[in-house]
Amino acid sequence: MGMHGRFTPSGALARKWDHPDPQSLERLQMEKLRRHLREKVLPFHPHYREKLAGLEIDALQTYADMDLIPFSSKSDVAPTAEHPDRPKSFVLQPDAESVKKVLTPLQKAGLMWTALRHGKAEVKKRLGTEYRPVQAFFTTGRTALPTSFFLSRYDIDVLQEAGKRMGEVIGVDNSTDRLVSVFPYAPHLAFWQVHGVGLANELFTLHTGGGRAMGTDGILRALEKMRPSHLCGIPGYVYHLIRQGVEEGRDLSSIRVLFLGGDRVTQGYRDKLTELLRSNGSENPKVVSVLGFTESKKCWIECEGGVETGFHTYPDLDLFEIVDPETGKRLPDGETGELVYTPLDGRGSLILRYRTGDLINGGMTHEPCPACGRTVPRFASDLSRASNKTDMSLTKIKGTLVNLNVITDLLTDSGLVDEWQVVLSKKNNDPLEVDELHVSVSLRDPETETIAAEKLAGQIQEASEVRPSTVSLVGREEMLQRLGMETQLKEARVVDLRDSAGEDD
Repeated sequence: MGMHGRFTPSGALARKWDHPDPQSLERLQMEKLRRHLREKVLPFHPHYREKLAGLEIDALQTYADMDLIPFSSKSDVAPTAEHPDRPKSFVLQPDAESVKKVLTPLQKAGLMWTALRHGKAEVKKRLGTEYRPVQAFFTTGRTALPTSFFLSRYDIDVLQEAGKRMGEVIGVDNSTDRLVSVFPYAPHLAFWQVHGVGLANELFTLHTGGGRAMGTDGILRALEKMRPSHLCGIPGYVYHLIRQGVEEGRDLSSIRVLFLGGDRVTQGYRDKLTELLRSNGSENPKVVSVLGFTESKKCWIECEGGVETGFHTYPDLDLFEIVDPETGKRLPDGETGELVYTPLDGRGSLILRYRTGDLINGGMTHEPCPACGRTVPRFASDLSRASNKTDMSLTKIKGTLVNLNVITDLLTDSGLVDEWQVVLSKKNNDPLEVDELHVSVSLRDPETETIAAEKLAGQIQEASEVRPSTVSLVGREEMLQRLGMETQLKEARVVDLRDSAGEDD
């Protein structure tokens, strides 16, 4: 604990965070985990103080010992009508007595010295700076109530440090580069992480608020005037923005790097975006993906090597595992499984061994990055949501597990498709009837209209073993309205109407 109550990178892992020694990485990460549990989590965390009451912290010596800590998930922290304050039990809540119990002799001496020089009020102030929640991020899941995750000033410093490292990984130069963000203004991680990238790297950044706030036309005018090197946002809206700019003959040639978060970024999607930018005069544009989730309070990014490099982690701040989604067993490097996250530092809201629901195709690696040479643990960029496998009653006899990831990837990557939407519904809007899968698309080339619907239906059936009930061709403007491209925080790609079947319109 710093005597100023603020986060500053420290320790062997932090000094060379992007080139840790592979031989000592496991030992150092487990040392940091034990210290974090002993000094912060078990004394101050209401949920884990009870949940981990019998844990022998010193038994956590290797990655294999992580099994001693139970998994957690969204359902553990999400509020319900019966327990609306559940997220608060995941916030560190120290008091004067509990703090005294965990201070080392050196830390006690530091606090005594601070009290002598500046008074007891200063000690209280610094402890408040470290632990007092000052901001909240929100996530919405399957529950009706949003889940809040709280950050202290310490956590905001960590967020900015992550932003600094993201800038290093993608190689921003604040003497020449400029950044435009089209993420919506919202109490969500994506907006504030980009703010951290700009602030920590002293990079001039324009936050437009996206289409809802500034409008696509206004953003395009700003892009031409500002001539940014970097553009970031949700993939669907960034594609819409660049496509419209290219079609209108706007000069977007200054854009060198797109970094995209909030949705899966497929290879076909990257290809479409780089093709658009090249056609507009951008030389060798790069598309990189960003991953973050509210529960982590920070994001990770690919280096400019792109999809082959994977997400570069921060070994002094986080520990990642890949586990079998069925058994929970830890998997070796290179094997596909579910991403599990444990923070090694942080204040505010904390959740341990968090099952993200992201399936990482290709798993983790501890080998040096082939593009930038960093030796941080990396996990593959090819990820899909486990929750996107949904059970559909396609017959009255039995259900069928349908992998929507396969369908959405196919539509995103298709050379025929410009925009798309998938709707799940009940036949005749009858809750007792079978499920139906409806696909609507707008086409990149109107001349493919005679073959597109049948061809897409066949491709979807071959890829997912489910044939759509309908494939409808829709004009782009209507499709953009259906998606809520400029009116929603995130476009409505997959709409599930089954639970509302039979209700009055």
